[in-house]
Amino acid sequence: MDIRLLALDIDDTLVDMSSIIPPRTMAALHKAREQGVHIVLATGRGYAGTRNIRKQLGKGYRHIICFGGALVADYATGEPILHHFLDPEEVALSLRLGKELGIHAQIYQGDTVVFAKRNAFTDQYCSTQGLSWREEERLFEHEWSLVPKVLLYAPENAEACMAAVQAALPPQLHALTSKPGFIEIGSRQVTKGTALQALGENLGIPRENIAAIGDNTLDQDMITYAGVGCCVGNGNEAVKAVADMILPSQQQEGVAWFIENCVLTTEP
Repeated sequence: MDIRLLALDIDDTLVDMSSIIPPRTMAALHKAREQGVHIVLATGRGYAGTRNIRKQLGKGYRHIICFGGALVADYATGEPILHHFLDPEEVALSLRLGKELGIHAQIYQGDTVVFAKRNAFTDQYCSTQGLSWREEERLFEHEWSLVPKVLLYAPENAEACMAAVQAALPPQLHALTSKPGFIEIGSRQVTKGTALQALGENLGIPRENIAAIGDNTLDQDMITYAGVGCCVGNGNEAVKAVADMILPSQQQEGVAWFIENCVLTTEP
């Protein structure tokens, strides 16, 4: 395979809950980059939420896709290259759905997470990613702008809550998941796939020379767009169904396996 751009989901694809890149995977990533392959993180996290991952990877990477495709940024500085925000009415609708279902809802203002009331989930979410946060009593009444996505969290009855949200959303919005219980609401026109397409075109890299690896429905569009779309073995069954390749699981370092077997070239 002639892979020139490799897009990687982070959570449950590149790393587990520890957010530590395994040594074998790290070595494979560096070798691929040294051979001229563009390695692009493509995540539902915001830019600040990738700080620990970027610190581990070090310098030499150029681009990053954040907020499920709503932001394409410079890897080193976080400066936006492309970005898309929900309309205030779309934000209000998404928040109202969370409130009606009685589940946690939060939005993003830059790299600050905003929610109505601090709880165990917000503590874990913000501390894991090193994010700033603030409580906003008027979360559901305020008119919010510059919001890339709305995150609802349903630790119980996740499937039923997801179905209710999907049924209530207008055609221009969709709800996807990146981790169990996460309901990520964003523009149907903006996905990891559309961001990957735009980035590939900007770099002059044809679709057939692009690979993508993910695990959940937030990754599905980039997996179907890429010339070689891959799902790790621990991934969502619906995503596996549309992938070109099923890799070893994240725990078995499926990212490393793909790079070693399908990306790296052997010197003659």
